[in-house]
Amino acid sequence: MRPAALPPRRRGSRRRIALAGRRDGVTLFEVLIAVLMLTVAVGGLLGSTAAVARQMGGGASQTLAASIAQARLDSLTSISCAQLGAGASSGATTQRGVQESWTVTDGRNIKTIDVRVQVPRRVNQLRYQMVIPCRD
Repeated sequence: MRPAALPPRRRGSRRRIALAGRRDGVTLFEVLIAVLMLTVAVGGLLGSTAAVARQMGGGASQTLAASIAQARLDSLTSISCAQLGAGASSGATTQRGVQESWTVTDGRNIKTIDVRVQVPRRVNQLRYQMVIPCRD
């Protein structure tokens, strides 16, 4: 006797059986990893934004300090060397929260003006110096 004939096999049936257990979509674990990556990226952006804001504030205060020092240097250079050595040899003031102090040092045929500016929330003083030739 002859064995009974097997039903004909269709092509790709194994593939369909293997893929039948797979589902399309996103798992909860993948969503959690994506949210974690976005959180790290947003945290980095916020940190760099804060650093830029601090730097811009520091630049504004240094610009203010430079303009105050420039005004002091201009006012002292407008005085003749004889008057500069006699009366305005040193001083200190506070303007807009910025402390400034200046000294005039007498040299041989020159006057050296040293202006020091202390800006709030800055550790180091800013120092500006100018040398004026005296011909009087």
